[in-house]
Amino acid sequence: MGNLKSSWSKGTLIAVIVVTFLFAGIFVSNYFKAKASSGESNNHQKNKVTNLSVKKNVSPETIVRNTNDLKLEKERMRKQQEDALHQRNEQEREISKVPNKRTPVTAAQPTTKDNTSSQPPSKKSNAAPTKPNITQLSESGKKIVYLTFDDGPAPFSNQIIKQLEKYQFKATFFMIDGNIKRYPESVKLMVKSGETVGLHSVSHSTKKFYKSKKTVLNELNQNRNTLMKVSGVNSFIMRTPYGSAPNMTNEYKKAVKEKGYIMWDWNIDSKDWYYKDKRYVNSVIEQIKQMKHHNGPLVILLHERKETLAHLPKLLDYLKEHGYEGKPIEKTTAPIQF
Repeated sequence: MGNLKSSWSKGTLIAVIVVTFLFAGIFVSNYFKAKASSGESNNHQKNKVTNLSVKKNVSPETIVRNTNDLKLEKERMRKQQEDALHQRNEQEREISKVPNKRTPVTAAQPTTKDNTSSQPPSKKSNAAPTKPNITQLSESGKKIVYLTFDDGPAPFSNQIIKQLEKYQFKATFFMIDGNIKRYPESVKLMVKSGETVGLHSVSHSTKKFYKSKKTVLNELNQNRNTLMKVSGVNSFIMRTPYGSAPNMTNEYKKAVKEKGYIMWDWNIDSKDWYYKDKRYVNSVIEQIKQMKHHNGPLVILLHERKETLAHLPKLLDYLKEHGYEGKPIEKTTAPIQF
């Protein structure tokens, strides 16, 4: 009997220990599960905060970058508009008789035809200033107009000359180096017909031509040499790409003048490059009417385009009917400059 009680006591003790360990295990397991669940919740909240923070940090940078891009685009457009409106502003100042700060520069008198030398006149010959021609009347008493054609020659240059001859008009052609090489017969016809042939750069690029004083002179020298080889005319009469303003600095102007080049701009822009139809003629006529009190010759900017040729008779009709005489630019003619 004593042995039975002792055996029962040991069994009870073992059972108690087993139950204790069982409950302890359950408790520990639940504890770690709860801890893990709490950690995931905290991490989730942290991730939300972090993501929100990242979004808040990125968003302002994106806005700033987009704003800067917009400002740059507006600035680029503003500069283009300034260039496009510059010519119109010049005409408006003329009409309103507001003094123009850009005083015309009297160029030197280089030789325009020389079959033996391609060198520009010496500095000594440049010292003699050209007497300004402020009258708008020719020797015949008619009003003077200078028709100037840029960017040629072209396959239809001969047709332009034919129209000019029909109305007994002469013109000036400012030509690009590559086109002179491409259409040499057109250049020779211009010279034979008594038109003035001039220079208009090699690249016709604002970035390349106006890059430095050296690039300006190099392009003009090459352009002049090419023209002389093709036509025999050593011309120093020139027009810069898109006109002298605003890229032709005072330094550049001084450099080309010292080399004997005579720079020409215009005071009437036909805008044939923009309209590309008969509206360019209406534009010229309107500008002529606005400049009826202008004391000096009219210099009309045109281009060697098919559309310009198609409506050229209408322009010549108007000029002829209103007493204008079309003259070619000569080396002694005081240049019109912006």
